Amino acid sequence: MVDWKKAESKWGKLGYMVFGSPLRVIVTIVLLTVVGFGLKLVLLPAQTAKEIVEKTLDADNVIYNYEWFKQTKEDVEAIDKKIKNAQESYDSYLKICGPQSGWGFEEKTEAARLNTVVLGLKNQREDMVATYNARSNMANREIFKTGELPEKLQ
Repeated sequence: MVDWKKAESKWGKLGYMVFGSPLRVIVTIVLLTVVGFGLKLVLLPAQTAKEIVEKTLDADNVIYNYEWFKQTKEDVEAIDKKIKNAQESYDSYLKICGPQSGWGFEEKTEAARLNTVVLGLKNQREDMVATYNARSNMANREIFKTGELPEKLQ
């Protein structure tokens, strides 16, 4: 039988009840593990949000995102000039060749090629604008755009 007087004098009655036998020690460890795991699950969303904020506000990430928006804006402006030049080339070719009814195979092929260049540049521009606007709409990218960068490209 347990000598409560000795146990009480050493750890106190509660201490002996909790840590007095190996089974109680194991149960206590399991309960503490379960409680710790539960707390970890409860606090996981907060930890994840903290990590996202830290990654977003990391100096290298801030610089990269700002430079990406700036570079993409400049790329869209450059492709606008390329589209204008290709369109002028196509239009001047149409003027030089005259009415299409008198065109031969070579004239039709060249007109189709020039038109394809214009269409390809326009499609490329649309892709660039869509990517810029999609990234611009992301909540964690809003802070990287300054007053000189547009909210959306058209």
